[in-house]
Amino acid sequence: MKKTEIILTEGYPFIFVTGILFIISIIFRFDTIWQIGYFSLFAFMIYFFLNPERIPEEKGDDVIISPSDGEIIEITECKEPFFTEKNMIKISIRLGLIDNHIQRSPIEGNLKAQKYLHGEFLALSSEKASELNEQNRTLFENEKISVVTNQIAGFITRRIVNFTNEGKIELGQRYGMIMFGSQVDIYIPKETTIKVIVGQKLKAGETLIGLLK
Repeated sequence: MKKTEIILTEGYPFIFVTGILFIISIIFRFDTIWQIGYFSLFAFMIYFFLNPERIPEEKGDDVIISPSDGEIIEITECKEPFFTEKNMIKISIRLGLIDNHIQRSPIEGNLKAQKYLHGEFLALSSEKASELNEQNRTLFENEKISVVTNQIAGFITRRIVNFTNEGKIELGQRYGMIMFGSQVDIYIPKETTIKVIVGQKLKAGETLIGLLK
């Protein structure tokens, strides 16, 4: 299922509740500070669940784009532990509250497998968070590339949403979302020419991460 709505339907309950609180604050003439607070919360919920269109910087079966908005906090070589068990390059992307939290397919090809872990909700600053927190691991493949992503929930987050099942997937197609603060790790082949650096801000479905040599 492709998610094309301007505001994600998953956000409707949050938008409705905060909107009602704002209306109540107006009807019952709450103090101005409360009215501003409820309106700000209502506006934030609309912003948070926006579903923008993104155009990849490059296209092709050797192209890897960012699966997530956010800032790169680490680039390292390690063993990919979930599907391939190969030595790969791991890029960790930390999302802030104002980042769009929709994840998008990093390659053109197939979504081959997913593994969900109902874990804990440690702060992402904890060394154990990437191992113990709620996670959703996804394997993407085409004829040239195998790429793995891992959506990791944070302390505030209480839900990872899945948008699509196994099967063909387009470059940049939305496949899931983590709510309210999180991290996404992407594992890419060692043979990739990396086009990003630590500290760089990324846009999901848009920023070129690397090209397969």
